[in-house]
Order: sequence, then C-alpha cells, then structure tokens
Amino acid sequence: MDVKQAIDDLRRYARLERVLALFCVASPLLMIWADAGGVRDSISAYYSMTANQWFYFPLTAASMLFLVNGFVKQESYYNAWLGVMLTGVVLLNHQDFRIPHGVFAAAFFLGNAAVIAFFSRGVKSGFRIAVLVGVVMVFLMWWPLGIISLFVAEWISLALIAAHFLAASSQRIKYRAAKRGEGPMLKSDQGSAAAKTA
Repeated sequence: MDVKQAIDDLRRYARLERVLALFCVASPLLMIWADAGGVRDSISAYYSMTANQWFYFPLTAASMLFLVNGFVKQESYYNAWLGVMLTGVVLLNHQDFRIPHGVFAAAFFLGNAAVIAFFSRGVKSGFRIAVLVGVVMVFLMWWPLGIISLFVAEWISLALIAAHFLAASSQRIKYRAAKRGEGPMLKSDQGSAAAKTA
C-alpha cells in the first residue's frame, strides 16, 4: 500500500467517525419527532412508540458503526465492545429485560467515559478531561440530584461522546503526505513550518 492510499484510508476512517457522531446526536431528536414531539423518561422508553423503527434504526446503525470503527482500526478494538453493548441495549428492552438492559446501558456509557479518559489518542488531554467531567456531571445531575431526566442525561452524554469523535476525526482528516526533506506533518502545522523558513 502506497502513502497516498494509506492517507486516503485514514481520511475515510475519519469520515466514518463523523457519521457515528452524527448518529449519536441525532438519534434522540429523531425519536422525539417520530413520537409527535413527546419527550419520554429515557431513550430506551421509545422502543414502544408506534413508529418504533425510529428507535431501532438509528441505534442499530450507531451500534454497527461502533463495531466497524473497532474492527477497521485494530487499536480501537474497545469501540467494537461498545458496539456490542449498544446492541444489547437495542435488542433487550427496558421493560421485559430490565436488569440486562440496565447492565448493557451502563456498560455503554461508562465504557465510553473510560475510553475517553484512558484510551483516546490524537485528542488533547484537556479536551478529554473536559468531556469526561461533563459525562460524570450529567449523570450526577440525573442521579442522585434529580435535576434532569434520564433522557436528557443520555442525550447530553451522547453529544459529549460525539464531540470526542469529532475532535479525534478532525486530526486524522488533516493528514497529508510529507514533502521531500520533511517529516510527517498535519496541514495545521504548515503555517508554523512556513514561518520558520521565512
């Protein structure tokens, strides 16, 4: 595989991360729209709405994107496990399978927090810490403080997870082939390199 092909593959991978981020943010909004504007107690509660394909499709697509993300880039194997956890949330509804559903949901959200905190690469540590603190604060506001509903807590957490994916992909999508005599460099570094040679 030549350098250009490798860079193109990296950019396609970054675009996949952006699609995944979009699904994370848009899924709850689609559910509200399909449920005639009704805001339920949690995202999981939308499985029983009349047009429940708007519950199953975006979450199934998101889980598949997590799986692909994990398998395509082997260093991100943990995303494949997160995809499995999200699949469990989708397949086991919160009424008939209350305990396993709760376990899968907790593993998905806590797993994402752990990934952001300990495994994320290419994202500044300050940003990772801010996202992680945001996720923790959101769930504290839900329980035990009870300031927001579980639905709001889940949606904000998905938005923070999406922000992490966007930050990671923004670094990968800037890669380009190095010119003769220079090392690997991001497009964002070109300005500083030009300043040094001026």
